[in-house]
Amino acid sequence: MRRFREGLGWLEGLPVEVERVSLLDVDALKEVARDAEYIFHIAGVTKARRHHEFFEGNVTTTKNLLEAASESPRLKKFCLISSLTAAGPSQDGSPLDESAPAQPVTSYGISKLQAETLCQLHAKKIPIVIIRPPAVYGPRDRDVLELFRWLKRGIKPILGDPRKTVSIIYATDLARAIVEAAVSEKTTGETYFVSDGAVYRYADIVDRLAEMLGKRTFTLRAPAPLVYAVAGLTELFSAFSSNPPLLNLEKARDLIQPHWVCSPKKLEERIGFKSGVSLAEGLQRTFEWYKEHGWI
Repeated sequence: MRRFREGLGWLEGLPVEVERVSLLDVDALKEVARDAEYIFHIAGVTKARRHHEFFEGNVTTTKNLLEAASESPRLKKFCLISSLTAAGPSQDGSPLDESAPAQPVTSYGISKLQAETLCQLHAKKIPIVIIRPPAVYGPRDRDVLELFRWLKRGIKPILGDPRKTVSIIYATDLARAIVEAAVSEKTTGETYFVSDGAVYRYADIVDRLAEMLGKRTFTLRAPAPLVYAVAGLTELFSAFSSNPPLLNLEKARDLIQPHWVCSPKKLEERIGFKSGVSLAEGLQRTFEWYKEHGWI
């Protein structure tokens, strides 16, 4: 559980047993991991004000959890949820596969890559598998929500290269991929990208969202220099706040990359995983959930 969360959040009412443990407390982690058969390390820091916060939240915590998992006699698999950012963007627009050299461009991506390295170093002690998702969307997601809100105001934001391409995956498909990769003996010791298998122009996705809203929009183009300028100002003013800014120079570097694309072929060939939710269906489900819960 996150330290600042009082309730169970989306876990409320579900048939789960919750242990409140700090990922910085190795002894406590050993206690709760003692009888674990599967450990899914999903927690991580995605926004931070300082570089070291990414490393404490993504690297130190992974080290501690691996140490705890190493003492679990019943463990069948340790599954790290990493990120496409650990590999970095594609330079030429071709979907990256797992053999591509890792070239992360942000502190977040570097910290996730270091977490992967720690897992590989423990691979002789415990069975591990690493999953690298791209952008994830679906009900409860707030990134697509922000796009809907911009479009509802009549603004279609295009940040960086208007030809930007992305890989994505619907949340329930990602959850299924994680579970199937964890329970399979064929995946042990390996790293896998997972996506719905297609490559999309970011601008086309935004157009589709605008159609759902039935809104006429005007395109607001923000070239890379402008994105950096706004990010720099936001970062400067955030010095007076205790919360990390929504946009800073690191996030700007992420946003202006022209291609965040990856290939899920390795996972498909290894265990037969295929995405089951199309982009059109996934966006519609997300849109309906937002409306039902009064988010838009």
